[in-house]
Amino acid sequence: MESALWSAEAIKVEAEPLPGVKDEGSPTDERASSAPVVAGESVPADEIVERPEERSPVAKRIIPLQPPRSVALYIDGDNQSPAIARDLLASVRQDLGLEVSRVVLAGNDHGHTVPRWQAALAKEALSEDRIVALCVPKKPEAADLALILELGAAMERHRQGPDLVVIVSRDEWLIGAAEAVRARGCRVWVAYAENDAVPAQTPLPTLLLPAINRAQAQVRAATAGVKTPTERTLPTVSTSTVPSTPAAPTAKPTAAAPAVQPTPSHTKLLAQVRAQCQVQPGGGYLATEVGQVLYTLGLTDKAARTRFLKAIDGLQEAGAGGAKRLIF
Repeated sequence: MESALWSAEAIKVEAEPLPGVKDEGSPTDERASSAPVVAGESVPADEIVERPEERSPVAKRIIPLQPPRSVALYIDGDNQSPAIARDLLASVRQDLGLEVSRVVLAGNDHGHTVPRWQAALAKEALSEDRIVALCVPKKPEAADLALILELGAAMERHRQGPDLVVIVSRDEWLIGAAEAVRARGCRVWVAYAENDAVPAQTPLPTLLLPAINRAQAQVRAATAGVKTPTERTLPTVSTSTVPSTPAAPTAKPTAAAPAVQPTPSHTKLLAQVRAQCQVQPGGGYLATEVGQVLYTLGLTDKAARTRFLKAIDGLQEAGAGGAKRLIF
């Protein structure tokens, strides 16, 4: 038997693909997509991803407040005396060049604050149809809460008006609500009469009205007081000149000597109390009205009001309950 020997060089081996298998080339390297881009290469626009830290900040659009067309007054009758009505309306009309479109007045009926404010506003040619009078119970912060509710209900109307909202009070609750309304796009100011108390702490523009003194109260007697057919206003008289009658209660001194010696500031504050309170038949002032006036003048603490009254030389009391009078 013959055998043929072939050299390795002479043998040609051709690699044939297996049946049914196609050559798909080398597998794709999944890491290629995450490879860094070198200089000279280009990246398709749809593959560019902007990093969050490289994005430019979006500028917030600040809408400026529009100039007001009118003024809306929110008056805390238990905090501010109606004797400031003339200066308040003069500042609105003459200094600001605006007219009052709406007044919301709140107060309790114990000291006749609402009727007295209505009379004061009417004397300044403010029509009744523009005034909303709210008579609240004699409870702490009752007038403030009533004004806050009215302010919140009318906030959108004031913003679209646009109106300048003026809060006539120095109460912290009411001023705090005014600051919240200002943060929502309304123009809001605060107004109150100047006195010896610490000014209200607020970033809102504040209209500081002149202090009420005795001379102003005499000129504005018709504005500050509401008279009934059975009442008559008497000048301040000493207790020695008040005739005693069997029906009249006996005046009794509260203390033989004042617990606190009067100071110049105490004397000035006492003059403001006399100017803002209404003299009662038989002399003296209603104790409740004196307390409210002292509160508006900055003595918000009951103990401070008690110390102030004890420092009044010759203070006497007459009557009881709601008819209790302080004679000084």
